[in-house]
Parts: sequence; structure tokens; C-alpha cells
Amino acid sequence: MGYCSCNRGWILLLLILPVSVTECTFKFEDCSKEDGIVQVSVFRVSPDPIDMKKSMSVTARGELINRVPPGAMLETKYYRLRSVFGLQMDFPIPCLFGKYGSCTLPFCDYLERFKTQICPFFSNELHCGCPVLAGIYGGENVEIEMTDLTAVGRFIAKVKNSFEVSPLTNALCTNIIRA
Repeated sequence: MGYCSCNRGWILLLLILPVSVTECTFKFEDCSKEDGIVQVSVFRVSPDPIDMKKSMSVTARGELINRVPPGAMLETKYYRLRSVFGLQMDFPIPCLFGKYGSCTLPFCDYLERFKTQICPFFSNELHCGCPVLAGIYGGENVEIEMTDLTAVGRFIAKVKNSFEVSPLTNALCTNIIRA
């Protein structure tokens, strides 16, 4: 899970929070490099590893250099990690209920669907919704309730997994986050 192949791209880091829970130790990679339109300065999750029966606390800060373009899509890919004959294998988890697993959703639909978890990272000056404008986003020790996850969400989160988040605009795809 230490590999990341990324070029320029956009994604508001905080939008991955609803899908980034795992019982394994959390590892974050900002793949946008210095030339991306998101500059992430802080991202911490506690407890680490995350306890699926309790809330988690997230401290995050980043700057979105440009607004998210209209019509943008967000692609998430989840993989269940299994050992087969001693080899680590990634098995894709399909999109379930149009919400969990490996799904491609309109960026604004994703934002609306997970508003409860995402909006605490928007400052009072920034509207929590589309369009997502350039600005500073973040929060200190923001509590995320694990009880918000459904049984399907808990199942996906509790297995040993990895995930990638990629934006899709004008048929271009750039990996931004891999954990």
C-alpha cells in the first residue's frame, strides 16, 4: 500500500472521510505532489487503528487551489486484501447500493450523501455544497460517528482493505489518494 502513481489532479481530501475507515492502521498518501490543486498540510486520524464501535477524531487541513469543476465525478476503488498461497492479492469490492465499495459518483452527489461527515471541515465563510470553491478547508479533532455507517458500510470497513480515490473530469482520471 505504499505505492502511489499520481500526476496533477484535484480532490478535496476531506471528501474521502466517509469511506476511509478501516480496522487496520490508517496510512494516508497525498499523491497530488506539489503541483496538484490541493495542498494537504495535516491529516491525522485517532484512534489508530480505528475502533468501529466508537467515534473517530480527524484533524485535517488543506488548501483547494481551484474550484471543483462542474460535472466532476469521483471514483472510489476498494479492494479486499487476501493472502492466497502466501501471495497478497487485491480483490475488488463492487459498488453496493450505489454508495459503498468501488463506485463512480457525481462529485456533488457524493458531497450531498456524506454532508454530515464532510461539512464540519468547511469554514463558516465557505458554503458546504456545490460548487466547492477554492479556499482553506479543515478542522481540529472533528468527531465522526461510526454509528452513521450501515451494516454494509461496517462490513466493508472491517475487512483488511485498501482504497483509491480518483477524480474524473472530461474522461481524464488521475489517482490522488491511495491508502
